[in-house]
Amino acid sequence: MSNYRKGGTLISQIHQVCSRVWNALLREEDLPDLEGARGRIIFSLWSEDKVPIKVLCEKTSLDKSTMTGILFRLERDGFITREEDPNDKRSCLICRTTKSDFFKTKVPSVSEKMNSIFYKGFSETEIDEFEKQLERILENCKNG
Repeated sequence: MSNYRKGGTLISQIHQVCSRVWNALLREEDLPDLEGARGRIIFSLWSEDKVPIKVLCEKTSLDKSTMTGILFRLERDGFITREEDPNDKRSCLICRTTKSDFFKTKVPSVSEKMNSIFYKGFSETEIDEFEKQLERILENCKNG
């Protein structure tokens, strides 16, 4: 019997397929601006505004170099602004704009569609246990 485990490969494949499905659902709702990392950043700012880049990197699991380029484009497109961090003059805070608030009304229905696809055939108990296991895997990977 082999020691080969395919959890990591399956997670990677699920990520790829779910990204395609999610992006297709966003396009159906005329929300292409929320595809990929742009959407993850905007979603993070809905729960907490005026966030340091470091915190935003942690919330989205994006590295700082990737984050910097995406933030530049989001700012250029009017979805975010930057303001000086009063607690650290070397740092800035990322702030959402009213332009990004428009998406808040449309995204919940897209999320519901995605969840119905993702969890099709799962009981609430199975979903809860699955999510607990995924959280453990995420922590394991973050901690190396």
